[in-house]
Amino acid sequence: MRVYRWDLDKTYLDTDFHSLRGVLRAATEPAHRKRALPGAGALLRSLSGQEDASVMVVSGSPRQMHSVLSEKLKLDGIQFDELVLKDNLGNVRRGRFRAIKGQIGYKLPALLSARLRTPVGAKEVLFGDDVEADALVYSLYADAIAGRIGSAEVSRVMEKAGAYPDEIDQALEALVDIPRADAVERVFIRQERGVSIERLAALGRRVVPVRSWWQGALVLAEMGHLSHSAAASVMIRVFEGEGRDPWVLGALAQDLVRRGCVGAECFERLEGPDPLVTSIQRAVTRLGPDSGGTDAVRDEGGIDYMDLLTNGGWGSHGHLE
Repeated sequence: MRVYRWDLDKTYLDTDFHSLRGVLRAATEPAHRKRALPGAGALLRSLSGQEDASVMVVSGSPRQMHSVLSEKLKLDGIQFDELVLKDNLGNVRRGRFRAIKGQIGYKLPALLSARLRTPVGAKEVLFGDDVEADALVYSLYADAIAGRIGSAEVSRVMEKAGAYPDEIDQALEALVDIPRADAVERVFIRQERGVSIERLAALGRRVVPVRSWWQGALVLAEMGHLSHSAAASVMIRVFEGEGRDPWVLGALAQDLVRRGCVGAECFERLEGPDPLVTSIQRAVTRLGPDSGGTDAVRDEGGIDYMDLLTNGGWGSHGHLE
């Protein structure tokens, strides 16, 4: 079984948090007015429609938006098994103001609890963005369920990140009962803020920064999670959403090859409209034969999460600063 765990805002939905008007619009607009990021709908639709696949959405959006967000996903043809949202109103009522902004104390227990409900042996791919703490919390989750870090370190990291004692207890109680497995194959982080690849590299090659969901689709196709025709549908949506400029897709393809996320031969199997495919293939060919190559993801041991929070520029809540 394959499990795909997605964030929503700035990962799937094009949500504006930079202005009061944008925040109010996000909270009040109906489902049909909400916009998915280019290619996100096609990608998640293809993943969710596969046999023996499960989709969980865990977002920091308030629980009061459950109905409208659920409707949006259904309008987009997304089949999902869980939609977990944050109890921001409850946090305010209880005076838990750190929890409103904090992500590790919210998402890590949610992910660990969900893993308890997941069949043993299931593999996972996680999707987030660089606006909040997704990269750090996903990596922490992956290392915890694999047994690379223990309960004591999880507790220390969560406390350092501002989690409340009951959030830490919830995470540790779930972790005790989870069969250890190296289950997380990839963590895709959409570069909304443009956080550099070098800074995210502190979390190892399991974390794959992407500037577009077409890049994510190509890597997933190479992993066998997605057909090349499904990746082509994501490519077309990105092409349409990015101004119909073949150069943009050519640059995205070159970026993946240079970083070794896929090999140049990946583009020999590229499907889609002939002029667009030809333009992309030419862009990759211009890199030359020694420009990169697929590098297997290594076993990610030895990430010092406490050091990252203290000295690595990740901030007290796990956000890259």
